[in-house]
Amino acid sequence: MRPVTLVLRLALLAVALALFASRGLAADSSYNALQSLAQDMTFRWAALHPIVATSLGISGYDGKLDAPSAAEESRDLGLIHGWQARLAAIPLAGEPRSVRDDATLLRAHLTTMERQLTLYRTSHKDYSGPGIAIVDAIYNQFQHLPIAGQEGATSADVAAAWSDITSRLQAAPAYIRAGDALVTSPGRLQSSVGSAELAGAPDFFGGPLTAAAKAQMSPPAFARFAAARDGALAAIAQEKAYIDAHVSTWPENYVMGRRAYDAMLHDELLLPFSAATIEPMALDELAHGWATSYWVLHLARLHGTPLGPASGGGLAPGGPALIPYYRKQIAYLRQFVTVNKVIDVPSWLGRIDVVETPKFLQPVSPGASMNPPRLFARSSSGFYFITPPVSLADAAARLDPNEDFDRDRILSTAAHEAMPGHFVQLSIARRNPDLVRKVQDSSSFAEGWAYYGEEMFVALGLYGDHLDGRYDVAQWERVRGARAIVDAKLASGEMTEPQAAAYFAEQTGFSPAAAKAAVDGIALDPGGVISYTVGRQQIDLLEHEYFRTMGSRGSLQDFHDRLMCYGTTPLAIVGPELLDDLSKPLATVQAAAGVR
Repeated sequence: MRPVTLVLRLALLAVALALFASRGLAADSSYNALQSLAQDMTFRWAALHPIVATSLGISGYDGKLDAPSAAEESRDLGLIHGWQARLAAIPLAGEPRSVRDDATLLRAHLTTMERQLTLYRTSHKDYSGPGIAIVDAIYNQFQHLPIAGQEGATSADVAAAWSDITSRLQAAPAYIRAGDALVTSPGRLQSSVGSAELAGAPDFFGGPLTAAAKAQMSPPAFARFAAARDGALAAIAQEKAYIDAHVSTWPENYVMGRRAYDAMLHDELLLPFSAATIEPMALDELAHGWATSYWVLHLARLHGTPLGPASGGGLAPGGPALIPYYRKQIAYLRQFVTVNKVIDVPSWLGRIDVVETPKFLQPVSPGASMNPPRLFARSSSGFYFITPPVSLADAAARLDPNEDFDRDRILSTAAHEAMPGHFVQLSIARRNPDLVRKVQDSSSFAEGWAYYGEEMFVALGLYGDHLDGRYDVAQWERVRGARAIVDAKLASGEMTEPQAAAYFAEQTGFSPAAAKAAVDGIALDPGGVISYTVGRQQIDLLEHEYFRTMGSRGSLQDFHDRLMCYGTTPLAIVGPELLDDLSKPLATVQAAAGVR
């Protein structure tokens, strides 16, 4: 019997090895199929929509524009359905969690793309959309103009970049006309907000863009640029004039309804919440923000120190000295997070350029914001936008949440936007070798991470005994709670825009004009601003699970460094993967994520 048993065992071993090999091959095959699908979705879509290519930093399309039309939308929908069929055919049974999660992420992305064309239909509602798309694209190109001698750029690269800008401007009038022809159900709010943005286009096109073009282009090339610029500006002006003449007659059509809102949270954003569960979370956040505000006010009265620069680090300088002052605070933050072992700041991190917010963006971006390095661009630089008020002293006196330029408030916003917030996190995420993860743009992760850090820095002593920075954090907690409440109520139609603006101003301390601008932005981007509230809570809960598992082996820096390794990915995906990977050394996890 022994020979027979040996033969049988050898046969069984051969079968087991064959099964193991086939499973390994299947895992590789499924993973590769998902990567191939992500490649097609990213690069084919970019080729068909050149403005998307520019935003991603994919070269070769900056001088091109597509031709918006019903036929183009039909073609796009067919592509999306084809990609959905490819995804459904990829075998996932028995695959590792990360592979199954990649499939979930692609499914959610395709659902968003499909609903944009079939349910939300933004291109059919926003008459300002085509003009704004042109201005945004040109500004993106302008921001990332190569500089000869830097990051490997040559004079030929500079000339080619300006040639692309000129070509895109030449094609802009036809693009705007085609896009406007698609608008069959124009909405009042979308178009009125858009008109305010379009009003800033001449300032940008005729100011910084033209000045740079004149300095860098040959006279014949500049003449072609100027003609193309004037043609684009004329088309934008015509679009704006039509909006201004008709917008009062257009209906409000931004409401999506509660059912569609909840479906978006679940299917697209991969959130384990609904509007009904987010509202009490937001109310608690709002209440905590108010309570903290009162605590800090109590301390200010007790110490006899008014809030503002006197209770913080002093007023920032105005004029040309303001931007260098910002750079100094960002450098201080880098030192602070290193000394306090908050996160390992990579040595390869790119440059942060601090610039004034262009006028065409100021209607929708009254405060600070960050444009991170583009995903596929050669440059690793990011742009930190600030919008200086007319008077720094007046803004500080009214404790304006958007425009108070006390040093400690600058530190708070710079920690959120730059160090170690958006700039650091997004710079790390763009290096991920898994393309599915590289292209993720989950706002619940990005904004949750930046928001989570705000209260953490109070606890770590960033502001010392200064009260103004601590009050600023409390103010912004009220803002995030009010935002999350308003978001669902606007999307469902439970609040009108004026009602939401009044509520928002009351709860946040925003001026009426700033409150209206904030609420308008919320109404036109449903599901966006809740990301702060839900993201912070998910990170808080994940941090607890991390320390519960790791015990004394864990540390704040280890948790943060691990968190950075999963891309800008929904936290419902990140959490289980991070906990699964706690058995691996941090260096192994970082290497797999392209961090090192």
